[in-house]
Amino acid sequence: MKIPKVFHPLLGVLIGFILFLAGIGILSVVFVGMVKAIDYAKPFFMEAAMTIKHWLPL
Repeated sequence: MKIPKVFHPLLGVLIGFILFLAGIGILSVVFVGMVKAIDYAKPFFMEAAMTIKHWLPL
């Protein structure tokens, strides 16, 4: 089935909008994953930082 030329700009905008929404979704998932990873690693990092702080002769 051939798409009429009059619909090509509309399809381009529609595809661009769908890709834009998909990009926002992917970035949101990555951001939430990073925040959860930081929350998970924070106690281990703080313990290591306190251990190093005790070793330094300051």
